[in-house]
Amino acid sequence: MSFEHDIFISYAPATGIENQATTEWTVKFCEYLEVLMNRLYEKKPAILLHDDLRVRQTVLGENIRDVFAKTAVFVTILSPEYAKSPAYLKDLEEIFESANRKSDTGKKHRIFKVITFPLQTDDNFDCLKDELNYNFFEINRYNKKPVTYELHGKNIPPEKFWSRLVDLAYDIADILKDLTGNSGGADSMREIPAVFLAETSFDQTENRDMLKRELQHLGFRVLPMSPIPEEAEKAKTAIDQLLRQSVMTIHLLGTWYGDFIKNSKFSFIDFQIKTVKDYIAAKDTQHKPYQVIWIPNDIKPTDQRQALYLKRLKRDEAQHMTEIIETPFEVFKTILNSRLNELTHPEDKPMAEKNKLYAIYEKASFGKMNEYMNLLRAKGFDILDPNEESGDFFPLSKHIHNLLTADAVLIYKGDSTMEWLNSKIRDLVKAPGFGKSKPFRAIEIISMQKTADKSLLFLKNVPVNWDEEINLEVINHFIDHLAKK
Repeated sequence: MSFEHDIFISYAPATGIENQATTEWTVKFCEYLEVLMNRLYEKKPAILLHDDLRVRQTVLGENIRDVFAKTAVFVTILSPEYAKSPAYLKDLEEIFESANRKSDTGKKHRIFKVITFPLQTDDNFDCLKDELNYNFFEINRYNKKPVTYELHGKNIPPEKFWSRLVDLAYDIADILKDLTGNSGGADSMREIPAVFLAETSFDQTENRDMLKRELQHLGFRVLPMSPIPEEAEKAKTAIDQLLRQSVMTIHLLGTWYGDFIKNSKFSFIDFQIKTVKDYIAAKDTQHKPYQVIWIPNDIKPTDQRQALYLKRLKRDEAQHMTEIIETPFEVFKTILNSRLNELTHPEDKPMAEKNKLYAIYEKASFGKMNEYMNLLRAKGFDILDPNEESGDFFPLSKHIHNLLTADAVLIYKGDSTMEWLNSKIRDLVKAPGFGKSKPFRAIEIISMQKTADKSLLFLKNVPVNWDEEINLEVINHFIDHLAKK
């Protein structure tokens, strides 16, 4: 379907000195969005600004409904100041009716809400409450006060502004492609695996946004696409509908328990986890998504409720189809990627075999290691040696395969750097994310210097031996240790 205007950017007229800051912000926002859309979209999009429409109405007597009927998507800028403009509120109602009027488009989400500051229930934007939100503000984690991303003069906008603007631009571009027939449409969208990424507390918003972008880059649909209702019963109904489409639910927990949802004794964050748990446990549920809950390894709850909640959650860790992961965020993303890959591309993972030892060292240390590898073989160990592989010395795919099939690991640092050693230790931590079902029997690390990296803390129930230099005594001690396991 063709449109005269690809994007209409809506905002209130500039009236009164009290609205000056919001007006200046809006002008800058429109400039940046137009530049980004011109770079991103396949052709230069036709963008109509609200001020231009007002001129056309005054000079040409153009009908606002006719203009909106010829518009693909609407970007509405909402602020507490704009809520005081009756004329703007009336225009928003026209936008809502036009975007949701039955037509050939068949699309629900053609309205994108740009919110510059937290809105109150009496701000009169009710007609847009179910449309897509893009918050261009953040909550200060210390005083919990909202701060709008600044767009002043010639100053470069903050990085967080650009990240959110890119999210908005990509989503607009996707809808435009659907509306103009340049994509597979709704049927192809239903075939794309969906992930329910739960709303989180303000201190984890940045991580949620980052994870959402990465999931979209990997080809997943990220739900919810519109705000979940604020009332408990309606929220449960909405979440249940989303879970029927999802292969996984992801919950990022922070230091704050969060605000209570209406007609419930739970915070919205707690409520989402409980709703998913109940959905999975229900006997009549045919499709059950896998639930993943992430808790930062260094979390320090800011209120007693959250501290008690985290303890209760960890106590109930052994739930059906639920996994609680306590790691640094980057490690969590690696594990998450593996879980998603297992769900969407199920395959048999190689199992660890007893007395299969993975020797990790750099090529320059081959001469030093070779005599001890022969000793280990003589003792009945099957050595996974990277130096025996053809082609590149340390191909990643073979490295991961070795981690999965080995039941013990020997790392020799030699003259390698500590960065090299730390990266290999982190790979051991990531092994469950690669699909390793059983922990290593033991790990031997030979290095003159011990690591300051905290990754070893996450090798739970795995004996780790440290020695400064490799020799016959060290190898025999490691063999004896393995024999007792």
